[in-house]
This record gives sequence, C-alpha cells and structure tokens, in this order.
Amino acid sequence: MAIAPLEGASLSMLQPHRPFDGGPAPVRQRDEVKEAGFDSLFADMVARANVLGNESHQAAEALAVGASDDVHGTMVEMQKAGIQMRLVNSVRNKVVDAFYELWRMSV
Repeated sequence: MAIAPLEGASLSMLQPHRPFDGGPAPVRQRDEVKEAGFDSLFADMVARANVLGNESHQAAEALAVGASDDVHGTMVEMQKAGIQMRLVNSVRNKVVDAFYELWRMSV
C-alpha cells in the first residue's frame, strides 16, 4: 500500500535560518578563531557577556516598570547572561591556573 503525499505539503514551506538582527555579537567561525588568537577570542567572549548582561538588565527594568509583562522572556535573558558570565569566569580561572602552573615550573 503506497502512502500518498499530503495535499499542499512541500519543502518550500521551510525557511532557511536567518540570524537575529540586533542580537549579541556574531559568533566567529572556527577558521577565524585560529587566525584571530586567544586574546581576541576572549575579548569577544567578554563583549558578548556584556551585551547579554545589558539585554537582561533592560528586560528586568522593563518588567519592573510595567512596560513588559514577559516574565518568561526576562528570566530566559537573565539565565543566558548568567551562563555567559560563568563561562567567561571559568575560562579566566583556567588561564590564571595555567599561568601559575607555568610560574611554579622549574626550568
């Protein structure tokens, strides 16, 4: 028994992913990271954390003032900012630990 296709269903209904305009800084591609170096990668991470922090702060202010009633969206923004800050902090701690490990190494 053959299954007939659905009426009007086609793959043309699927839209390609488009990045959100006005969002956080774009994430670098893997090839660009190799050329850029760790310092610019870390600076991009800090800048992204700053952007997400500012967005969550604005969403929290809008919720507090009553300009927005999107509690869920505000909490999502705050969690994204918190996760990004924890990532930056973890990378910083690893770099500092590696520095101290090299410092303690006898030559």
